[in-house]
Amino acid sequence: MFDTSRLSIEAQPIVEAAAAIYLRHTKPWFVGLVVHGSALKGGFIPGCSDIDFQLYLNDMLSVETCLSIQREISQIDPDPFRYIQCYPYINILPEEHTGPVPGAYHILAGRLPVAEATRSQLQESARTRIAALNPMPKYLVDGLLESGIGRLSWNIRWLCTDVWSAVYQVLILQGHDPFTIWNLPKPQAIQLMQQNTPLGQTIRTFYRAVQVYYTSEETIEEGLSVIEAGVSFLQSVKAWLKESFILC
Repeated sequence: MFDTSRLSIEAQPIVEAAAAIYLRHTKPWFVGLVVHGSALKGGFIPGCSDIDFQLYLNDMLSVETCLSIQREISQIDPDPFRYIQCYPYINILPEEHTGPVPGAYHILAGRLPVAEATRSQLQESARTRIAALNPMPKYLVDGLLESGIGRLSWNIRWLCTDVWSAVYQVLILQGHDPFTIWNLPKPQAIQLMQQNTPLGQTIRTFYRAVQVYYTSEETIEEGLSVIEAGVSFLQSVKAWLKESFILC
């Protein structure tokens, strides 16, 4: 029913099952369904990476429809991925979002009702987001003062999102082609950061810490190592930004 040949073998059955559920329950309002991220590009981290969908509709979904989708989608085992993640849009994207990056997304069904990202948009987004980057965001400060089931892992996931985005944005600011960069899996993007620089050293430390932590998520210390390494990388990004005068 869906062409999943571009996706990783591990992702294909999960994407097919989830896509069928989304399409069946949203058919009256359906415009298009897109998959992107590491399930498509490769380089996913077992137990950490999500399967990422964008669902385009011409009307909002009712509570009843969302509940029906959840009853079925929750029966899908996402392993070796962590979550099935889907963002619905009513034919348009939020103002601060760019469209999908050419080559870095795949239309499973329907059509894409928004314009693809342009190189200039991705460059401007990188400048804006890196300029506003906070190496110790409030969610992380708050989270480290809390305790309870899933709290630490949830904050680590938010931090991972910030770190991986910063990797791609820094590479764009360093002069690499935005389309090429956003099509790279994480390991290949990391390789573009010179190993003997603070950026290169701290992102590799973070990557190793993430791989260790998501093997089992058994110890708090392994989780804290991810946070420490992630913050260290974001601090290196801010230091690099200051030294390079790239936004001046």
